[in-house]
Amino acid sequence: MKIRIRTFAKVKDILGADSFLECQEGTSMKELLKALRERAGKSEDQLFSRDGDLHSNLVLMMNGARIYEEDIDSLILAEGDEITLFSPVSGG
Repeated sequence: MKIRIRTFAKVKDILGADSFLECQEGTSMKELLKALRERAGKSEDQLFSRDGDLHSNLVLMMNGARIYEEDIDSLILAEGDEITLFSPVSGG
């Protein structure tokens, strides 16, 4: 199945521009994040902790809804899901 990955700001610099990721049916959000961690290569520490968890200062969304750390393990992806990942931007 195909999952769309949208990235912005620092995350885009590390993972690249928007893309699609081929996943097997029943892939979990945790497995998807593991694949993104591998894609980050040497820059993985800018997005993930040593334990492989996404840094808490990053925003993770699925189909326009915010995903929180406590929900990552239970989410199963479906064909056409859109995952958005970015670091918050502030300014004035």
